Amino acid sequence: MSKSRKLGKVLLASLVGQLFLATPIHASTLDQLNEQEQKKTEEIQALQGDISTMLMSINERKSELDSLTLEVAEIETQQEKTLEEIDKQKEVIAARKNQLKERLVALQTSPSSDNRILMLLESDNFSDFLAKFILIGQLQATDNERIELAIEEEKKMIALENRLAQEVADGKAKAELARIETDSLHTELEELQTVLSNNELVLQEILTDKTTEENRLAEVARQEKEAAEKAEADRIAAEEAAKQAEIHAQEEAERAVLAAQAEAEERARAEEAAAKESVNKTPVQTTNPTEKEDTIVETPTPSTDGKTLTVVATAYSRNEPNLTNFTRTGIDLRVNPMVIAVDPSVIPLGSIVEVPGYGIAIAGDTGSAIIGNKIDLHMEDLQACYDFGRQTLTIKILN
Repeated sequence: MSKSRKLGKVLLASLVGQLFLATPIHASTLDQLNEQEQKKTEEIQALQGDISTMLMSINERKSELDSLTLEVAEIETQQEKTLEEIDKQKEVIAARKNQLKERLVALQTSPSSDNRILMLLESDNFSDFLAKFILIGQLQATDNERIELAIEEEKKMIALENRLAQEVADGKAKAELARIETDSLHTELEELQTVLSNNELVLQEILTDKTTEENRLAEVARQEKEAAEKAEADRIAAEEAAKQAEIHAQEEAERAVLAAQAEAEERARAEEAAAKESVNKTPVQTTNPTEKEDTIVETPTPSTDGKTLTVVATAYSRNEPNLTNFTRTGIDLRVNPMVIAVDPSVIPLGSIVEVPGYGIAIAGDTGSAIIGNKIDLHMEDLQACYDFGRQTLTIKILN
């Protein structure tokens, strides 16, 4: 019993210490709250284990107390029976004592016929004397034996009574001690349950703080997601606007190229028509027959529209490694491949340029090696770029 009581005190002392340490700590992060929750859960589990151990001890003490109570009851029952037997034996002993007393009195007051000495003196002969003497001795021995037996039985009854009384006292003392220890264990159990309740309250507060923190983090995540989605939408809108602007610029450039081509074709047709008309109007002079008849043909003057420039030309392709589909000015080469790279200080970007053997293109790109009178023609076919190599050309800037 003392061992379990000591164990209960040790457990109680440690858990009361936990009660004082069970003050709530407000955490600022979800990780800290999770750590506090785990720690407090472990403490509660330990408390529940200690309470289970305490309940086992209480049940053991209660079982022991019940056994002691039953044992004391049995001893008391046995004591009652023994006391009854002792009372009966005392009555027997008292009766025997009275008989002996009466016999002694009779020996002292009886007439000669009852006097044993007279019986011997009144013997008829020696044989009769011996017989009476032996009889008197046997009677005396029987009386002595009865007296000794009565005294011995009385001593045994008294010893048994004392032993039963001691056993009852010992049993009651043990039962009282077990009851005290059981009451003490009940008190310790109540204190443990108080510690457990306090820890559960702290855990509930931690869980509430955790829920609040989770809600806050969820709200922050939602706001960040909304901001990211808005930023992405703005980026896509900006890209779409830039793409539309680029498409518009390309369409404008293509229209300019087509207009320049149409203008060039119209100019060529006009020059051709003017040349034909000039031939038809050439005068034929008649001279002396001896003179040779000469035909004078008026030669058309070449168009001076646009600036001509002699340049060194190379070729490149968007399909080359490390190159993109877009030019310096944002032209998509997949949509309009007729683009040349120029030195903007020589040929302004956006100019329409006529290149012999290549066609009319837009000056819409630049390059680190394109400096001065150098141009780089864009071609879709890589092999065509290699075949073109480096050439000296005279180009015309149309606008």
